[in-house]
Amino acid sequence: METPFETGPSRYQPPANYPYASDPKLRFDQRRLARVVGFIAFAMPVVLGFGGYALGRFRVALSEYYYEVILLGDFFVGCLVAIGALLMAYRGWTPKVAQLATLAGLAALMVAFVPMNGWIIGCEELASDRSCAVQAVRYPIIGYWVHAVAAGILFAILSFFCLFVFTKIPVDDASGRKVASPAKLRRNAIYVTSGVIIALGAISIAVAGLLAVPWWFDNNMTFWAEAMILGAFGASWLVQGRALAPFNDPRDREDAKLARQVSGQQLSLFGFGPTPR
Repeated sequence: METPFETGPSRYQPPANYPYASDPKLRFDQRRLARVVGFIAFAMPVVLGFGGYALGRFRVALSEYYYEVILLGDFFVGCLVAIGALLMAYRGWTPKVAQLATLAGLAALMVAFVPMNGWIIGCEELASDRSCAVQAVRYPIIGYWVHAVAAGILFAILSFFCLFVFTKIPVDDASGRKVASPAKLRRNAIYVTSGVIIALGAISIAVAGLLAVPWWFDNNMTFWAEAMILGAFGASWLVQGRALAPFNDPRDREDAKLARQVSGQQLSLFGFGPTPR
């Protein structure tokens, strides 16, 4: 049975009949989608960290913000849902890349909707000031393990994307040989660095959690490790989306030019923009 995981030197070469690899407009759209994913991943820890600090409730982990009632909980879930949906919409340049992205998207949705400490359904005991002293929680143990496994799957796929999917070197159509442009080499350096950071961050969280290291939790290190993972994730997808000029190949710029022309022609058909001659 074939899996979407490929690691050999000829991994993830685009098939001739795959439209997302052959059509310049679709290639450009996929890169634009990747930029949005990267931006959201970058924004998550920044907004949640500053928001938690401003409210005086800096959480030990990003996932703890699920329980924050003042906007940040909605922001946490909303970002994960957006990332999950966009990953599921990402088609890449081969069907296997699309399958991997879909798996990652499903894992992101699971992390969003299954909170790490279970669902709060009410209050069991009131404090003297009538605030809730003991909350009623449903499925805390099941929720923790489902959340943890989904997060582990997500981090593993994101690291795999960086180390094996994004780093593939395309075959030159004219010579039939693999050719890595200077921009591609720069992209691969970011991808490999990001993949290693994601893997090390995920392993650190897992080991610290299993060993219950006091220093780790006293210093909110899960939050910082997850922030580092999301930063690396965001960087790799922004680079894949060609967010900065030094990472663009000539074909990327040509794709963007053709995509703008096609978009302009489509808008003109509906009465927007200049009328095509």
